Amino acid sequence: MIQFLWWKTVLKNYSVIQIYNLYFISHTAQRMTKGRTNNNDDKSKKIEQGDIFFFYRPKVNNEEVKGIKDVLRFYMVVSPEHNNKYRLFLIGQKQLPEIVGGKSTSEEKNWALNILTTNNPNDIQKELMPAEYTTETRGKRRLPAAAPAGEGKYSIVKHDNHTELAYILELPEVPGPTQREFEIKKEASYIISVKNPDVKVPGFAAFSSEDKKPEYPKTLKEKFGDRRWINVEEPELLNYENTQLLLIGAKKKDIEEELGVDIDEEKETERSADLFKELKLRREQIPLKPLLKGKFPGKEEIPMSQEVKQLSKEEYPGAKGGKIGGRAAATKSASAAAIAKMLSGIQFPKNKNELIERVKGNKDKVDNAESIIDTVKELPTKTYRSMTDVEEALAEIR
Repeated sequence: MIQFLWWKTVLKNYSVIQIYNLYFISHTAQRMTKGRTNNNDDKSKKIEQGDIFFFYRPKVNNEEVKGIKDVLRFYMVVSPEHNNKYRLFLIGQKQLPEIVGGKSTSEEKNWALNILTTNNPNDIQKELMPAEYTTETRGKRRLPAAAPAGEGKYSIVKHDNHTELAYILELPEVPGPTQREFEIKKEASYIISVKNPDVKVPGFAAFSSEDKKPEYPKTLKEKFGDRRWINVEEPELLNYENTQLLLIGAKKKDIEEELGVDIDEEKETERSADLFKELKLRREQIPLKPLLKGKFPGKEEIPMSQEVKQLSKEEYPGAKGGKIGGRAAATKSASAAAIAKMLSGIQFPKNKNELIERVKGNKDKVDNAESIIDTVKELPTKTYRSMTDVEEALAEIR
């Protein structure tokens, strides 16, 4: 949760141009060659390519989705060619960065967090399957299965003095309302960079602990030096859980021509979809309408999976270290019980600012008070009429 707040602060206070100038140009200018040719081989270098997939998970106890407000989490899976690796990323703000030509807006920037890297596609399938858990206050709860929202081919390209993640969508053939909700284009590219895990930010010391950092070997850690972000010139950087990425919207048309690369997309159908071949997902267990027709399925079109994962008290959304139906927490967030303790005695209704003041006033009651205060600051700005309202909001932001 602290991680999410930190990224929002960075993205709010810096424009795309500022971030680009500060963290890319200043650290790469020395390595750039003098002069330039028209040869695409000199201009761009393909670093990695493979299959890319997008998934969304509906909110707890809410199978039917009509828009992004009904979505709990948005995921991206990349599977590099000839590498036998599968990386599952959680995408911030539940959508890809918006790409606005000629403009620089906060919507053009977003973060991604590696929550699972595996050699076994069944591990990805298990993380995306439905789950159930039981809370002391609300009883049995069901976390719906993640549904596919897109499939295609991607490339990571070294272009000029930065790296870009580019993709071309194969399914659905024509993006529809589902893809528009998540800013999934027919084709798009994003400037992509990796955050230095050793960067310390005032007020976020808890996020610098060793168990919350990607476990890079020394050879990779040395590549960061004192820089906050670096290019993805070594794709191995993406293989480590807790790796944080910064995505900045770049292009949404003529991707191959602009980057000077070929992305080997294919004409896919339900029968040939890599979703089933690569990730081993079962057709009868997931709604296919978003993937094939670009539309959210109605309640009657959503299959009821017979396989349901049981989450422990430490794994469910809103719990300490909750996995959000997978490893999506990747960090140990403040527990709902600790927040309830710091809000003890409060009289509802209360707005967000009043909740913040209450937990600040009770910070001596718990050990990790700063983490809890930061978590409450992340709550949506609205009126809360009960502790149940607060618990539901906590589950959504985690």
